[in-house]
Amino acid sequence: MREMKDSGVEWIGEIPKDWDTKRIKAVLCERNETNSPVKTNFILSLTNDRGIIPYTEKGDVGNKSKDDLTGYKLAYEGDIVLNSMNVIIGSVALSSYYGCVSPVYYMLYTRNQQDSIKYYNYLFQTKELQNRLKGYGNGIMEIRMRIQMSKLNTVEFPIAPSDIQHRIAEYLDRKCYKIDEIIEKESQVIEKLKAYKQSVITEAVTKGLNPDVPMKDSGVEWVGLIPKGWFLVKLKYCTYIRARLGWKGLKADEYTENGYPLLSAFNIVNNKLDFSDLNFINKERYDESPEIKLALNDVLLVKDGAGIGKCGVVTELPYETTVNGSIAVVTSNSILNGTFLYYYFLTNMFQKFIDRVKGGMGVPHLFQSDLKEISIPLPNSREQQIIADYLEKKCTQIDSAIDKKQATIEKLTAYKKSLIYEVVTGKKEV
Repeated sequence: MREMKDSGVEWIGEIPKDWDTKRIKAVLCERNETNSPVKTNFILSLTNDRGIIPYTEKGDVGNKSKDDLTGYKLAYEGDIVLNSMNVIIGSVALSSYYGCVSPVYYMLYTRNQQDSIKYYNYLFQTKELQNRLKGYGNGIMEIRMRIQMSKLNTVEFPIAPSDIQHRIAEYLDRKCYKIDEIIEKESQVIEKLKAYKQSVITEAVTKGLNPDVPMKDSGVEWVGLIPKGWFLVKLKYCTYIRARLGWKGLKADEYTENGYPLLSAFNIVNNKLDFSDLNFINKERYDESPEIKLALNDVLLVKDGAGIGKCGVVTELPYETTVNGSIAVVTSNSILNGTFLYYYFLTNMFQKFIDRVKGGMGVPHLFQSDLKEISIPLPNSREQQIIADYLEKKCTQIDSAIDKKQATIEKLTAYKKSLIYEVVTGKKEV
């Protein structure tokens, strides 16, 4: 085993005796080249999961590109591209392209041509460095803290000899590629399990559990065939739908440290209610709208914003709770089982319906008047309960399989980060 020494830098810890530590400025240069006059129209985007990609491949997420590209910076193939606003959550990647990028990005390249830019990129991937950078940011939210280049330049790196840097980069390329391959395969299995779950729900709630039952035309194009003994009923005849619009001007500073939970779309995670991160209001505000005080078996449906269509059913109430204006509260009457309705909201059929009727300028919106007119295929109460019980059991099994795959991915991701740190700081010899 090679001899080690204390680096003198807390986040780095021990390094091999023949290594050094230097500030970023001593080993990396900033490429601060503007796109004025326009040298390229090829816009690049930095993503956490896919690295640097053409902006056209990003999809409808994140900030929109500007029409005037003269305010953009240039990034070259082989540059480290770093988002000054998100570097502490790992928004750093090596570019495989030449193009222009947002002015909030920093582009870095090696001062010494013998050094490995990949080695330095791997350093930026370590959780230990990301945690160290948290103290350098300016901003309100931790994940949106801009770090000035002048401050970033003062951060110390472990510096291996150039030949060792290249050896480390090659080793990590091989190891990380294999880990990423396994993660990708596990992710694909998760997506297949989610699709299977979706098909199971849709089939059970719209066709029943007997594959041999005679079918009939529902008379509604988007519903299609339904079992012969079922009937269609509009939600306005079997539910009570309500929501509180605006909360009479409820402002952010009116939230209290404790009191009555006010659920939002963020409290519906994977179509389950999550009471772990709550906003609270006082009793006076809570009592303003008694019609949306939650009860067991109420179904909550997000009707506004990017999360439109997410839903959850109230299976427990740890607190007296209400909801904000983005959520519709749907209570079933005696002819409709609340859990059956919840699963109906999860069907492909209902989600396609939302896509057709949602309106609003800019922000997607599902109007209560549209919800009330939705026709739902219903069996008798006993069959509703049987289907609901079946789906509870079946979906729990599928969710368990998904959780196991997700746990595997989390372990692999943690192992990958640990491996990178051990290697780039010389604690593991390659």
